[in-house]
Amino acid sequence: MNLRTVSTKLALSFVLLMGLTVGSATAQEFRGSISGRVTDPSGASVPGSQVTVTNTATNVSNTVTTNEAGVYTVLYLAPGRYGVVAELSGFKKLQQTIEVRVGDKITLDITLEVGSVSESVYVTAEASLLQTTSASAGQVIDRRRISELPLSDGNPFTLVRLTPGIGYIGDLKFSRPFDNNGSSDFIADGVPRAGGHEFTLDGVPNTDDNGASGNRVAFIPPADAVQEFKVETASFDAQQAHGAGATVNVALKTGTNGVHGTVYEFVRNDVLSGNDYFLNRAGTSISPRCWEWPRSSSRSTRWT
Repeated sequence: MNLRTVSTKLALSFVLLMGLTVGSATAQEFRGSISGRVTDPSGASVPGSQVTVTNTATNVSNTVTTNEAGVYTVLYLAPGRYGVVAELSGFKKLQQTIEVRVGDKITLDITLEVGSVSESVYVTAEASLLQTTSASAGQVIDRRRISELPLSDGNPFTLVRLTPGIGYIGDLKFSRPFDNNGSSDFIADGVPRAGGHEFTLDGVPNTDDNGASGNRVAFIPPADAVQEFKVETASFDAQQAHGAGATVNVALKTGTNGVHGTVYEFVRNDVLSGNDYFLNRAGTSISPRCWEWPRSSSRSTRWT
């Protein structure tokens, strides 16, 4: 093998590596992780213990082994509830359930009690786990809020306004699923959309650069397809260094072992419509059929 061949292979390897690096930098990780340290009652490390993390909705599990320092890490966990089991011969099996949300980096330290592995210790209640590995601040809009709070035309992004540090500066009339500008018109910590908000969908960029007007969401998924999303108003993570504004990280539903579905209907007509309060006060009205200013209210019927 001559020098030219070696140089060519090194150059190709460098280009491939740079391509992979750039490709990974354009995405944002929406999945969470659980890590921690397994110890005995005296605080000594317990190397070689098995930690199994199982998604309670799909029964998909991931088993890792603690290293010499008793440390374990389980990555790439989709948002949901997980059962955590830690076991080693000579210790009682520990079992508990925790919830992983969008982008969570959870630290879960485990203490194993001396005893038979056939004995189990169940942790049934626990306070919210503090995320000590991330300095970012934000708010998770969970599935319950998305499904139970009233949404303007079924647009889940109207709930972005529930996040502390968010100020809505748009027009409330334009929050329909196809109103990309209206759904993106908010200020995060003093930074408007022109300062660069970022939207992602399962880690994939979902942001449309609207020129001088700034970044706006490109696609608004149906509310029933969204598992949850996180609005980060103060981010110190390099993967979110695409703008000075907020980051809206959306996780779609991934399915469960049970068969289920949803049928929904939005009805807009003259019978169900209510005129605008201010128009009523002025003694005027605008037809709900008017495309540029629809005024009818929405009714949603769901069967599950």
